[in-house]
Amino acid sequence: MERQGVGLIGVSYDSPQVLREFATAKGIRIPLLADEGSRVITELGLLDRDLTAHHAVFGVPTAEHQLGVAYPAVFVLDESGRVVEKRIRENYRAREGALKLVKEALDLNLPAAGPQLTAMASHVTITAVTDSHEYVRWQETSLHINFDVEAGWHIYGRPIPGGYTPVTVEVEAIPEVKVGPVEYPPTHPFRVEGLEEQFHVYEGLVEVQVPVAANVPPGLGSIDLKITVRYQTCSESECLPPAALTLDLRLDEAAPA
Repeated sequence: MERQGVGLIGVSYDSPQVLREFATAKGIRIPLLADEGSRVITELGLLDRDLTAHHAVFGVPTAEHQLGVAYPAVFVLDESGRVVEKRIRENYRAREGALKLVKEALDLNLPAAGPQLTAMASHVTITAVTDSHEYVRWQETSLHINFDVEAGWHIYGRPIPGGYTPVTVEVEAIPEVKVGPVEYPPTHPFRVEGLEEQFHVYEGLVEVQVPVAANVPPGLGSIDLKITVRYQTCSESECLPPAALTLDLRLDEAAPA
């Protein structure tokens, strides 16, 4: 991020002493600003006046020293200091994971570092990987399904004529795991000589993302994600039968902060 010219600054209602101790304990090297008394937080309309109710969602009592906490907010500034985007959530416990935030707010793709599963099939290799090795309760993260399609071949996207199978990713988990809408990348048009249909296909390296949030009770230990991928691989002269692969991926719970 530094090489990309991106700087980070954290702001909280804690005192400078608390922030120094926190930064030392966690190895944090970015500037942390102390808004004691939540003056700026209040002026910006970010003071969480319903903190007790928001804590109750997680079964957590509210301590007196926590009053004054802000809603989780990320302000994206350009080089001139102008705010170009605001990303504000309702509850400071339910926020975006780091890689997801960096990608969506800054359009930077940092490498996913989680457990990885790979399946090889005819003319395509499929890999599933998560942003990190562990899950943090209530934090939004991403599951990445990567397709490496052999040169000269393609897989279908949408829209698609009848009789063909587009790429479809489905994720099953326990009910407490929130699985968001699958995010498919743009396709490009493709025509087969002699056919009237207009196809939309993927070639080369393709990434499909699935937002995931583990809204689970503490101490669960791990969660399992069952990933089913359906697709059809074709070339200009040959179409293979529709195929399906299932990958089972396990994520362990992160230790309490």
